[in-house]
This record gives sequence, C-alpha cells and structure tokens, in this order.
Amino acid sequence: MEQEIYLDNAATTKPLEQLKDVYAEYAAEMWQNPSALYAGATRTQKKIDEAKETLLRAFGAQEHKCFFTSCGSESANTVILRGAKQKKAMHYVCGGAEHPCVEESFKLLQSAGCEVTFVPTDKNGVTAPEAVADAVNENTVLVSIMHVNNETGAKNDVERIASLVKAKNPNALFHSDGVQAFCRERLQNTSSIDYYTVSAHKLHAHKGTGAVFYKEHTPLKPYILGGGQESGLRSGTQNNLGIFSFAAAVEYFENNPAEEKIQEIRRVFLNECSKIPDTVILSPQEEERSCGHIISISVLGVNGETLLHTLEAQGIYISTGSACSSKKGKSRIAAALGLTPEEAAGAVRISFSPFTTKEEVRAAADAIAKNAALLRRFTRK
Repeated sequence: MEQEIYLDNAATTKPLEQLKDVYAEYAAEMWQNPSALYAGATRTQKKIDEAKETLLRAFGAQEHKCFFTSCGSESANTVILRGAKQKKAMHYVCGGAEHPCVEESFKLLQSAGCEVTFVPTDKNGVTAPEAVADAVNENTVLVSIMHVNNETGAKNDVERIASLVKAKNPNALFHSDGVQAFCRERLQNTSSIDYYTVSAHKLHAHKGTGAVFYKEHTPLKPYILGGGQESGLRSGTQNNLGIFSFAAAVEYFENNPAEEKIQEIRRVFLNECSKIPDTVILSPQEEERSCGHIISISVLGVNGETLLHTLEAQGIYISTGSACSSKKGKSRIAAALGLTPEEAAGAVRISFSPFTTKEEVRAAADAIAKNAALLRRFTRK
C-alpha cells in the first residue's frame, strides 16, 4: 500500500501541524523556568496560567481549578491515591473495566487494607449509573468511573453517575478518567464532578503532559514532592512546551469540533464491517452510548495479534487494545466484558482521528476482510 493508514489514535495521535509554531515560540521566548522571578519567567508563568484557563473552559469548569502533570496515568494516580480524606473506615468504588492506571491504583489501596467495590459493566463496557449508586455507602470516600472506555469507546453518563453518588453520600468525591473523552464528548454540567483527568497526546498534542481538574474543596495532596510548583500540588519544573501545545490543541478542537465527522467515519466503518463474515462488534452500536473514535471488533477464528501484523505489513496500523496494557491486561478486559475465549482471541481495536478519511476506513475494512479470510484457512479446521 502506497500510503500508510494510522488507525490507533486511542493509543496516541499525530501532533497538529500548527504545533510547529508553538515550538518556535517556546524555543525563542517561552523556555525560561516559570518559577524564577525575572520578567521572562513571569511571562512564561502567565502563559501557563492562560493554558489552564483554556483547558478549564473546554471542560466546562464550575468552580474547578487545574494543575499539570506528566501524563494521564500520573493524574489518575494522584487523584486516587492522594485525593480522598483519610479516615478509619475507607471505602472506594471503581468501574469494572477501567484503564490500568485506575484499576491498579485501587488494587494498591485494596492491598493496604481499604475496601474497594468494583462495579461490573455491560458487555460493551458501559457502567449503569444505578449500579454505581447502589455500591456507595456511608464510608465511601471516592468513586471513579471513566467517561469513555479506552477499549470499546463505551460512553458513561458521568454527569448522572456523579449526581447519584452525591445524592447517596454527599461526602463522597467523584473522579472521572477523561483521557479518551476530553474535547470529544462535551459535558453540560460538571458541578458534581470533583476530579477529571486528561492527557495531551491523545488530543494531537505532544507527549509528556497531563492535567487534573479539581474542585477547591477537595482534600487533594501532592503525589510528587519537591519545589512546590503547580500551587504545591505537583512539584517539578513544568513542561512549558507540553503545556503550551496542549492548550493550542484544545483551542484548535474548540474552534474546529469534529464529533459529527468522526461519527460519520464510524458509520462507514461499521457498515463495511457488517460485510465481513463472523465478525462481532464489541463496542456499543448505538451512537448515544459510544464515543465515535473507538471501535472494537472480534474477527472470529483469527488471532488478533496475527491480524494486526498482517495489516501492519500492508501499512495499516490498528491495535489489540490499550498500548498501556499487556497480554494480562487484555485478559482482564475480556473478563470484564464477559467475552468468550474466541471473541477475546480475535479482538482488535480501531480508533479514528478527525483527519481519518472514509477512503482510509473502507480500505482498512477491506484489508481486514481479505486477511481474515486468508488466516482462517490456516487456523480453522
């Protein structure tokens, strides 16, 4: 194939072309340490503060503040491990198919003697709001439910879930992993969301920057100690370039919303997938239950990793699931979604960007169909 087709945007995204201008400004004028006291450093800090305001507006902040981290995983770890008020009996609630950075943080708390309830999802990765509320009790200090599932694209109604959590226990705090949702799924009312964590490189910005949106009343304490940067919540010299590129990407997608375009790409791909024999759609098929840029399918009778490499040889790039996860992680998600062994073995994830074309997804679906037919000749008896 003459041109490569990149369909692994849930793992990472290609930086926007206009970020070259952001780098040029950074290298010329905004490279100074923002913690210093001279004029150049003060200008740099002001631009960082402006970047925070850009992100908070895109989130729909209501009495929220923002601090920057190195990535989405650090952001989630900080909130889960340092964001709840310490008391004698501590109970946590976590979604059943969360990203490993969330699940492993709760398992660490569990190993330290805390009680953690994992709420199962449906077969597509959607968490029922009522099931979360039922898991909350008087000792619940923190609830964490992802906004968009990184494996299936399943969309959770985090506004309603947060509201039900507060109704059940007003003292419980609510966190949502928004890494796959930020600037893709708009929130109308963030008032019940205490913490929301995001990542730059999933939004066509540079790697190495994440952020936490938090409410002032939260008992959040720093996870990384040192010089007290980021209002004392995240020590370490800030990544100026990463922060500026994050804000520039957010501003771009605020001015150029792509949700409808991506949904149309999704429709085209699903239509093409319907023509591939023995293929199961693992993502929610209803648009209101799914974020448009992620689709998981299972090509029955084919090993997903083998299919990935045959497509790779043709210049088409997909994945078998989260790039942050291992084969153990794939088994974890398969169990969480209740997949059969054959469905789990054939599972692959395809994820789009606003720059993906209909021609690309048609070509990818056609290649999946042809490679699946060939591979089945060798794997099925």
